[in-house]
Amino acid sequence: MTNGEAPAVPLLVRLAGRRVVSVGGGRVAADKLLPLIREHGALVHVVAPRIDPALEAVAQWTAREYQGPTDLDGAALVVAATAEAEVNARVADDAAAARLWCVRVDRGGRGSATFPATVRRGPLTFSVGTDGGAPVLARWLRADIDATYGPEYGALAQLLGDLRRDPAVVAHLAALDEQARRRAWRSIPLADILAALRAGSQQTAKEVATACLFSPSD
Repeated sequence: MTNGEAPAVPLLVRLAGRRVVSVGGGRVAADKLLPLIREHGALVHVVAPRIDPALEAVAQWTAREYQGPTDLDGAALVVAATAEAEVNARVADDAAAARLWCVRVDRGGRGSATFPATVRRGPLTFSVGTDGGAPVLARWLRADIDATYGPEYGALAQLLGDLRRDPAVVAHLAALDEQARRRAWRSIPLADILAALRAGSQQTAKEVATACLFSPSD
C-alpha cells in the first residue's frame, strides 16, 4: 500500500486509432501526447485556449476552456494537463464519473492512471513507475535501463515472437503436450542467442533457437 491506497496495476494498452482527450495543450501536455500520436497511433483531441505548435500540427483542437463531461465523450483515455490544479481535479472527477482512465500531469496530481518512464526496444518495453511519488527516481532508472539494454534485446524479443508465429514451429509444438512445449521454449539458450544478435549474427541466432524447439526433450 502507498499512502493507504492500493498500488497501481501495470498494464500495457493499445491506443492506435483510439481517441485521447487532453484538457490542456501546453509544452507539458505536448511532451506526453506527441509520443502517443507518433509512436502509438492515438487520435488526440486537445481542449484548450492555446496549444503548443508541435501539437497543433498533429492533433485535433477545440480552442476554448474545458466546459464539462461532454468534452470527454468518446475518449479511451483522458489527460488532465492544464496549469490549474483545480481544473485538472475537475477533469479527473468527470473522467472518474464516466468510468474513464485519467492521467493528471500536474505535480502531486493523482489520477486513475499514470505514464510510466519507458524505454522501448522494438516489441520489448521496459517501464518504471513509482505511483507518481518519485518521478526523479523513475527518470534515473529509465536512464540506467537505456544504457544497459541495447537494441539486441529488442531483436531477441522480435526473434522469439517470429518463431512463436512461424507455421512450422506452431505445427511442431501443437503435437506436444503443454509441459513439453514449455520445455522446448525454456531450452533456448537466451544468453547465447543474445550474444549472437549482439555480434550481428541474426541467422545464427535463429538457427540455434529453431534447433532447440525442434530437438527432442526428456
